[in-house]
Amino acid sequence: MIFKGITQEFIIATNARCDVLIVEDSTIQCLEMADYLRHVNLVVETAFDAATALHSANKFEPRVVLIDYNLPDMTGVQLAEALRALLPSSAILIMSGRIDGLAEETLQALGITIFVNKPVPLGPLRQAVQKLVLDSTKGQTAPRPQGWLAAGTGGTRH
Repeated sequence: MIFKGITQEFIIATNARCDVLIVEDSTIQCLEMADYLRHVNLVVETAFDAATALHSANKFEPRVVLIDYNLPDMTGVQLAEALRALLPSSAILIMSGRIDGLAEETLQALGITIFVNKPVPLGPLRQAVQKLVLDSTKGQTAPRPQGWLAAGTGGTRH
């Protein structure tokens, strides 16, 4: 049933939007994070490489993107740069257990919202993602202040 003034294309386009896109080449980690976020009623899409992530980002226009720094086809920073052009108002979070040579200035220049040390602390990650999704539904663009979310055994800053 289509209501007056609302087209089928509008309904399809509206339903295509997702809350979170997770880009992680470890299938187990990716699906674990996705499942955890879905339990709080977030709409989550997953990608296991950068090429699929770019396609999914274009299709679903996620409000928040979680990116593993070490992907098989490009770095998380390279993907973040491409995604920033596609999704200027989306929040982008980069995750990694190994961050050698990753400069904070690079992350700031790309407007990375949060850096997360692996292993990813699911509780604090969920809280951060929920806040970013909520902010975006209120018409707020991704915050520019950057933060670091660390939990004990994750990577180290150099």
